[in-house]
Amino acid sequence: MINLPTNANLNLQITNNLNNKGGDVEEYLDLNDLRDTFKINIQLNSAYEISFTATYTTQYKEAHDLLQPKRGIWFNDQEYYIQQLNNTTDENGFDQLQVTATAMLIDLMKNVRIDPAEPTEDHPETSDDKSDNSGDDQQQDPAPGTITVKKTDEQQTYTLQDRLDQFFKNNDQGIKYELHGNFPQAAVDCQGSLYEWLGSNLATFGAYYVPDNYVLKIYDIASLRRKTDNEFRYLHNTSTINLQTDATSMVNCCEVYGGKMEKDITSGGGGGGGDLDSVEGFAKSPINADFGVNKQAMLSNFAARSAKVQARGVDVNRLYDVIKQNGVSPEWFMAYEICEQNPYMGWLNHWAYPHGDPYNDAKVVCDWIKQTANVDNPSYAWSAAEGSIGANAGLAAKWNQEFPKGSIGRVYLQGTAAAVWELANQSGNASMGRPLSQCVSIIKSWGGHTVHNDGADGGGWAWPFACGEGSFMSDQLFGIHPGNGRPNNFHDGLDFGSIDHPGAEVHAIHGGKVTQIAYGQGVDWYCVVTDSTGLNVEYQEAFSNPGLFRVKVGQTIKTGDVIGIRDGTHVHIGITRMAIPAAFAHWASNDGTWLDPQAMIKTGGNASPGGDSGSSDVTTTTQTYYSLHYTYRDEESIAKYGLQKGPPITMDSIYDMNALKQYVEQTVQHDPPTTLTVSNVSETDFNIGDVWHLVAPELNLDTDVTLMGISYNPYNPSEDASVTFNNTGLDMKNSIYAMAKDIKQMNHNVDNFDIYGSIGARKEDHFSGIDTNQTKGDDSSMKFSQNELEAIKQFTNS
Repeated sequence: MINLPTNANLNLQITNNLNNKGGDVEEYLDLNDLRDTFKINIQLNSAYEISFTATYTTQYKEAHDLLQPKRGIWFNDQEYYIQQLNNTTDENGFDQLQVTATAMLIDLMKNVRIDPAEPTEDHPETSDDKSDNSGDDQQQDPAPGTITVKKTDEQQTYTLQDRLDQFFKNNDQGIKYELHGNFPQAAVDCQGSLYEWLGSNLATFGAYYVPDNYVLKIYDIASLRRKTDNEFRYLHNTSTINLQTDATSMVNCCEVYGGKMEKDITSGGGGGGGDLDSVEGFAKSPINADFGVNKQAMLSNFAARSAKVQARGVDVNRLYDVIKQNGVSPEWFMAYEICEQNPYMGWLNHWAYPHGDPYNDAKVVCDWIKQTANVDNPSYAWSAAEGSIGANAGLAAKWNQEFPKGSIGRVYLQGTAAAVWELANQSGNASMGRPLSQCVSIIKSWGGHTVHNDGADGGGWAWPFACGEGSFMSDQLFGIHPGNGRPNNFHDGLDFGSIDHPGAEVHAIHGGKVTQIAYGQGVDWYCVVTDSTGLNVEYQEAFSNPGLFRVKVGQTIKTGDVIGIRDGTHVHIGITRMAIPAAFAHWASNDGTWLDPQAMIKTGGNASPGGDSGSSDVTTTTQTYYSLHYTYRDEESIAKYGLQKGPPITMDSIYDMNALKQYVEQTVQHDPPTTLTVSNVSETDFNIGDVWHLVAPELNLDTDVTLMGISYNPYNPSEDASVTFNNTGLDMKNSIYAMAKDIKQMNHNVDNFDIYGSIGARKEDHFSGIDTNQTKGDDSSMKFSQNELEAIKQFTNS
């Protein structure tokens, strides 16, 4: 705690102490200079300084000569270091020095630093751009349908003691610290000087600092404050004080948010492999699985069978794209919907009403699917209104392993009791049917089958010539292109010309087994390569005889192998899941039989049937939100001042509700910041942290105020002093240089205030005990008489 000077400690000594090295010379200044110009200014967490003007005279030459930058000054048992000197002359032409000195500890704290080591030749900064793609620990991009939740601003928190220890441990300035009170933990780093660090971070811990020579004393508000019996009654017994109340920024009600989070939702893509070989395999498939259906056949059938499509006028092609873009298998979604069939509810009947139009409703349901598929601890639907089976912890544990996060089964088991009964092979209600089996059957009716994405499906995809994709004219492209001269303007494949795609060797665009080499009317000799999923890639119109092929029927080839030697003007490549040559009958029909080779190569085989590649791009949508939220209300403040709402408080890095509430309680200004200045204060009866009670009925104020600063001249008590109180608590700006929030400058009153008249304490004679003699020595030194003191008082109070 800061002890303000008493008469016994008014000696001010100029020393030759420099940079904490100790001094052996002490000199005194002219007391007249101190009476006229001295000022001690203590503002908590802001200023700890003294200032005065020293006049050069022969008598005080030694003291005047010692006034050099960074030299030590002893006052009130505290050492200060000179920071500023300003040479002037007085009205009589005498040289003067205007001196400002700050607490010694401030300089010492500037010498205690934590700085990062910069690279040198012996310890260079090394970067390594080489990446290792091998090993099982390689981080993969999340698959579509994956939801990743992470804390965006989680940081290591530290105690105030831990942070201070980083600076103080083994410091070379001989300083130490004391902690008084309880402080929260905070996520702050240690860098720069100790003094700078205090200015940037001390308020985060809700702390105040006081320098005491070599000791830094740190207090929380409870330890700093000292209750007194002093009371101010504005316009009653304190009519001459300057009082300022600013309720502009007070808040007693606001929303509070903490713990910033990010949720990454990965959508789109062609989906992983889907399994239709068994109900269990289907349930293990990812929610965005590809089941290899004939898209056009599926959409036509779905449109004819779905009650919602018919009731709401749904464009099934648009619906397909929305579902796929949102990371869910359209095949499964549509088969699931056919199993439900309620035209008035949302898709899949998981809401009693649709969320907007059919397409937004589909997005909402897809979001629900992704959320449900990725829960950590699923709660299984053992029972429903139609029936139930007993919960089985063993089955639940087994299913948690078999149907991982992101799987179709994880959704069914939480959302459909009949699916739980089916997988448990128990009957909760026989009339409910078997929804998983029904879905598998519907998807198969659309041409669906098991799709392997484990490398057994022919591997990757590539262009057939070294030039890569190259360029195409419109009549070379797959699909409908008006004016291409074909029936229905439809082209069932992609033509690679010998000019725009030069080269004789035709390379496999996809791997698999060679299943046919044959001749067809109008297509010449052709070769068919079939992968394990049943996908056929057909090469035609480039080979005039079978001797040009470099592969044989039954041979397994991989992507990039040479199929044959082109001797025609172009090679036509077609892709279909229909058997060949039966698919040739659909050469002029855009009915989903043929797929777009260009899209299949570019999307890695994820193009949709019928020439529609759908949305194969994998996109990640990031949702940002706060995990903690509550409404702050100070009912006592509301009762006094009415409801005063403030803007939301956000603390990204606090993820604990108790810590968040503690922070808010310490920082919200729920009482109006009140500042008052009192003149002619006795320097022996105040101290930083003193708590006074302020009553101002006219301003609706009845509150405690705390002494936060004092500026006065202890050598001249009749001179106006400025004592600053406020009730802002920890509402400090995050700077060492400006603590109290929005405290406006006060004017000094002319009238003196007899503070002790209001509390019944003894009135001090501030002039008694002051030695006015300018030379030390015998008892004959001149002193003011009692009459002279009284005369001076009357004059200074006039």
